[in-house]
Amino acid sequence: MTVPVVQISHLSFGPVNKPILDGISLELEAGHFLGIVGPNGAGKSTLLNIIAGLTPPNSGHIDLFGRCLTRFSRHKLLRQIGFLHQLHDHAPRLPMRVHDVVAMGLANYATPWRRGNQNEAVRKALQYVDMEYLTNADFRQLSGGQRQRARLARALVRKPRLLLLDEPSAALDSVRQAKLFQLLRKLCDDTGMSVIMVEHDIAAISSHVDSVACLNRKIHHHAMKGEDIPEDVWRAMYGDHIHIMAHDAHCIGCSPTSEPDHAHGHQHE
Repeated sequence: MTVPVVQISHLSFGPVNKPILDGISLELEAGHFLGIVGPNGAGKSTLLNIIAGLTPPNSGHIDLFGRCLTRFSRHKLLRQIGFLHQLHDHAPRLPMRVHDVVAMGLANYATPWRRGNQNEAVRKALQYVDMEYLTNADFRQLSGGQRQRARLARALVRKPRLLLLDEPSAALDSVRQAKLFQLLRKLCDDTGMSVIMVEHDIAAISSHVDSVACLNRKIHHHAMKGEDIPEDVWRAMYGDHIHIMAHDAHCIGCSPTSEPDHAHGHQHE
């Protein structure tokens, strides 16, 4: 039997009377591409931080690669994880080359005497995101989209078994977004890497991911490819004030109908 890459059981976080996450259970196999969608404040980023061992839950259990995640095992397990945090709007001040920013993602970056030859790993990671030609550029001079792609290369440089991405398409145009999702799909298929990605727009990711988890404090629904997401799930996550529009019939959760007010798949507040 294959050991799951991630196994979460009854995880909760936050005040008992108003938890941020409540009773989360989730399992992820090798090579699986999971998208997480939900409104602002739904606990999506918090869940990624807990999986990465950065925030301890109040209750529940997490296994990574078949091992219990604890403060004692965290350091070793995180060597097999790449994490792209949510993009924040602040300009970097330190003069660093793009090469150095990406190299910071290597497991041995903090121990220079054990680094070995980093150049090939950094080159390959930058090649993934179409940034190889900017390896010696000043990171401060990059556009917002270029910085985001360099940060993604930093998350990929250690060839992680699990990649956690918090809104990775932020600051990317539609063409770059599509290339990003195609790259992640290829990495899952070719290398067996698993991906958990937080995104707002289910329509943008649904043709690439294997499943979508609908999160707002708890997981209201976990839809596999080809499965509809019931309208009451959208309303449970976003409230009755939303208008749900039909989208591509091949999308996860989409079920076009002749009555637009009762279609599924692409939500607007």
